[in-house]
Amino acid sequence: MGTLNFDRYHAAMGDASYKDVTRVHNKPLSETTATFYCTQRKLPFAPVLGHERLIRLLVDSQIDRPRLRFLEQDRGGLQRFAKAIEDIQFAGSIRAVRPGTIMFPQQPFADITGRFGLTQAQEIKFEHAFDLPMTTASVAMQFRMAAGDRWLSDFSLRRNGDIERAVDIATYAFIGGFNDTSNMEAAHRLDIPAVGTEAHYWQQAYLEYLYEPEIELRTGQPKHFEQVAFERWLDANPNGTTLLLDTIDVYMGAVHASMAATSTEARRKAFKGFRVDSGDLAELGQWCLRFFEANGLPGLRPNLTGDLDVEKVEKIVAEFPEAAGFGIGTKLSSEVRHVAGVIFKACMIDDRPTLKASNSLDKTTLPGRMQVFRGIDADGNYVTDVIGLDDEDMKIPGAARVERLLQAFWENGQHSAIPSIEKQKAFVANQIKRFRDLHNYPCTLSDRLAKLRDDLTERMRADNSGWERILKLPEEMPEELQPVR
Repeated sequence: MGTLNFDRYHAAMGDASYKDVTRVHNKPLSETTATFYCTQRKLPFAPVLGHERLIRLLVDSQIDRPRLRFLEQDRGGLQRFAKAIEDIQFAGSIRAVRPGTIMFPQQPFADITGRFGLTQAQEIKFEHAFDLPMTTASVAMQFRMAAGDRWLSDFSLRRNGDIERAVDIATYAFIGGFNDTSNMEAAHRLDIPAVGTEAHYWQQAYLEYLYEPEIELRTGQPKHFEQVAFERWLDANPNGTTLLLDTIDVYMGAVHASMAATSTEARRKAFKGFRVDSGDLAELGQWCLRFFEANGLPGLRPNLTGDLDVEKVEKIVAEFPEAAGFGIGTKLSSEVRHVAGVIFKACMIDDRPTLKASNSLDKTTLPGRMQVFRGIDADGNYVTDVIGLDDEDMKIPGAARVERLLQAFWENGQHSAIPSIEKQKAFVANQIKRFRDLHNYPCTLSDRLAKLRDDLTERMRADNSGWERILKLPEEMPEELQPVR
């Protein structure tokens, strides 16, 4: 059963749009055709992901009687809106880019057209559908670009708040470039590899060898408790495993791991890699790798973890290129610098272009029925993106062909197929190779769209004649704050 997945202002606007006093062009505003577009503002680039979440939110939209009664009893009176959404499925149309398409700030990656009363109330569904997937996949992409072809593991489960969010993060991190996850539920649902090493408290469990030395004597050979712990772990995982070295001290951990692994041939075969989780990871990882090689344990995989962000991974790769893989947790999901900041803005009302002309350029929206044109050269590489109007015949210098990214996605309850996560992952990886410089990729407005935006903004601000005759300015108002005349 659907939830009230909208803000009160959506309900208030929807309710008001059904009243006779709010007619537009001689018809109820609620019945006027409107188009809203979706974009993100805060990420340098991101694969557009979340189409399947949007479908679920649109399909699961029927509101039950207790929630309808709650709307009807609202202090402001929302009876008309409650009646409008009762037993009604959204019947408008949606365009969107292909799942996994890498897009840039301010580019429309989806739009929705329908009757104003119900269409404007779909805003939160779009924002909820795309924001987390695009944020996670963008961060994952940046880690992938920093790590090169090294292994990336999602270790974020403990920081994700609940299992459903954690599965989503594992999904979109995988599409964005990660190789596996520690999240068992995600591995089960997605059929991707599950990975994990021992925890520090495995070693701590063998402290009896520290507190009761006589136990050592019964073994016939005194051993440090950490060596015993490593031996037991290797014995329990004979087909291959990784040892965590920094429970006490990384150097001591390497010594005890080496002694444990060389104590029997079976243990030597079981020891496949080591993990360092604290300290200067590049320096310690390099020292451990050389130490193990010097003691007859070549070819081990150094795996590094420990509050890693993209810059730290880049630094480690530069200083310690032998690093085999990274486990990423907190900085993948809970301590990201920027979320996508997906927004939903009106661009057409009753077949007329509209925009929000803000005091800040980054808050100004775009008008009209838009299209994103991507220029592709003869080698298949991306040249330039141009945001233009849908009816433009776009030519892009240097492009052998031009692709129109916004395509039909949803029409009267029917939607396009969603590719598998493996296909989406491959699509993202393929695109990364086709951008020469993702951080400096050229994205522009067409001349027609720029002129439409500027002309419409000027008209909206200029249509203010005569205000001086009826209004007074505050004394000493700064010139830059005075209204445009």
